[in-house]
Amino acid sequence: MLSSLLPRFARAVILAMLVALFLAAAAALAQDNARDYAITTPLVSYSSSGASALVSFSISNQGGDALEGSTITIAENESGRVVASDGLSALAAGQSYDYEVELALEQFPEGDIFLKVEVGIDQYELAGSPIARDNSQLFRINRAEAAASAGASLSDSSAGFDFVLPLLNIGIKTTEGGIQINDSRFSQAQLLIGGLGLILALLLLWFLLMVLRRLFRRRPAFGPWQPPYQVASYLHPESTEARRQSWQYHARNSAIQAPCTPNNLAVVKRLVNAEGRDGFATSSGWRITGMRSEQYDVYGRVSRTEAVMPPKIVKKLNRLAERSSQMDNQELNKALQPIAKQVSKAMLRRIEKQNRSLPIALDIRFAGSAGEAQIVFELYQCRNAAWSLLDQWQPELSDTGEHIAEQYTYSLNGLLPGESYREFKARAPQDLTQLLGGLLYHHQAEVEVAALSTLSRSSDHEEETAVESRLAAPAEDTAAIRSQL
Repeated sequence: MLSSLLPRFARAVILAMLVALFLAAAAALAQDNARDYAITTPLVSYSSSGASALVSFSISNQGGDALEGSTITIAENESGRVVASDGLSALAAGQSYDYEVELALEQFPEGDIFLKVEVGIDQYELAGSPIARDNSQLFRINRAEAAASAGASLSDSSAGFDFVLPLLNIGIKTTEGGIQINDSRFSQAQLLIGGLGLILALLLLWFLLMVLRRLFRRRPAFGPWQPPYQVASYLHPESTEARRQSWQYHARNSAIQAPCTPNNLAVVKRLVNAEGRDGFATSSGWRITGMRSEQYDVYGRVSRTEAVMPPKIVKKLNRLAERSSQMDNQELNKALQPIAKQVSKAMLRRIEKQNRSLPIALDIRFAGSAGEAQIVFELYQCRNAAWSLLDQWQPELSDTGEHIAEQYTYSLNGLLPGESYREFKARAPQDLTQLLGGLLYHHQAEVEVAALSTLSRSSDHEEETAVESRLAAPAEDTAAIRSQL
């Protein structure tokens, strides 16, 4: 019985093995001829209105003939939300199909949105299998880019922003717990950290600029000055011209600072324009080009106390001089106080403790246009407790080129006996305000153009006679005047 059963069992096993081999061969044959869909990289363009995105790509069958149709799906990459779906007919081996779809942009938020397109992922091409790797592709769309390509500004395409900079294409919107700048959102903590970082960066930049400024700043130039007056050595010492030339080098500025004692003489120099008027800060007159303070003693200037004023102080003084003719003395002094404080601060910074009691010389350098700017000297005598004008003349100038250089020198008191340094610091700006005020308005008699022209046209004999006649009256003053001349 067993012998009869064995052949029957063997035949069943052999039959099963044959069926398995046939099925394996059929599967292998089917695998070799399976379809293989592939998608090219999607190309994204935007409509002329900027309201939709046009996505185009190609689908090709790189395997065998497809037996059934498939589905084209476009979904958001992160959320998986399907935004578009369409059917695809079965493609023969080697066949390709161009596909284009239009997506409305209003359904997407601002910023970059990544979408994924898939096709043919089913029982023939399983998800995650090597054959299905080219069945999906990613692409990106952006509403701001769509608006820019359509020629729309950010304010048009990004409605809802609280503040918009069209030229920079930047929109700012306040949100709960922070703000939104274009497509980026920042929390309050991020804003605080960013603000502190910006402040620190600005402080560091300011510090570096100050260091560089200290290293490479040029010291204001205040070179030597040579009086522009001609000296004629051939003149007779007792002539009027010779006496005038000797007085020219005693004139320090335009103010009479000597006390008015009987028969005392004082000479001043005034800077005027072609019309004979004070010519400060006029187009055809004089301009201040530099200021310097320096202490001096009986042996001369103390060079280590020299302080050259910064150009910004000189510019402020020139601008004020242009407006000084429209101000009264009170308004002018009020406008001069800030400038005087700056000059005083720069001046006192160079003074050493042991030199505080020394007087201070303040030099003010001027430049005038040759042919327009003029210099006038005036000689005064104290008579009857008042200064009387004795003589007035214009010097012969050397060939100075296009500009004439002139200089005023003033003297200021240092630390007075019994005065504290704090009181000295408070007094110095007041003295400077009074000094600079006297520079911008002139209290002596104005130069008359007719008188100047008469003096220039008269001969040496006539001038000498006129001066001698003034110096001779009264008779008791003549000897004192001649001794000083």
